[in-house]
Amino acid sequence: MPTPSDVDIWPLLGVRIAVSDIELVPIDDRTALDLGRLAAGGIHGNFLPFNTPWTRGTDVDVARNVYRYHSRLRHEMSPERWSLEFAAKLDHTLIGVQSLTSEHYRTTRSAESGSWLGQAWQGKGIGTLNRIAILTLAFDGLGAAEVTTSAWADNVASNAVTRKLGYEPNGEERLDREGRVTVQKRFRMSREMWEARGPELRPHVDLEGVAALRAWLEID
Repeated sequence: MPTPSDVDIWPLLGVRIAVSDIELVPIDDRTALDLGRLAAGGIHGNFLPFNTPWTRGTDVDVARNVYRYHSRLRHEMSPERWSLEFAAKLDHTLIGVQSLTSEHYRTTRSAESGSWLGQAWQGKGIGTLNRIAILTLAFDGLGAAEVTTSAWADNVASNAVTRKLGYEPNGEERLDREGRVTVQKRFRMSREMWEARGPELRPHVDLEGVAALRAWLEID
């Protein structure tokens, strides 16, 4: 019997998503350390774009938060609850993270996307390409019925990408953000909305390794 490969053991490692000059690759321990350093170099200004304050603290605190987060997600991953975390690279340079998470996906066919970029890479259209890449994985690769996303009302960049791609509003909440009430807006992209865009309205996306991923997550 042949020795199991890395992809046999952890099929997510075989997934690659490419759009234009952006590549999304799975996050291993080495990449998680490098992402920690990237995050420590700055993701945002004074306002917090995330639900938890993992970017607060010293550079080492931030880097450790990133590493611990990705280690925990690998430990908890199962067909019932998963988070597909990808490192975004531009011409082989690490620039951020794009994710797709879900619980009970086999029943709901619903997933939530999330992302962040290093400050040097923001405002260049990269966030839009990353979102298209993960939507393609969800709808064309994993057979999603819908993909949701959310952002604070004052997260101008994230909400701009969401509007540009044609999501529909999906409610909002008043939540605590570092001791202040802040509105979090929710959005939804259905399969019908995605397919209505047509391939002419989105760049070509290459997907690799999806069949093994579907089998591992028990997605019919």
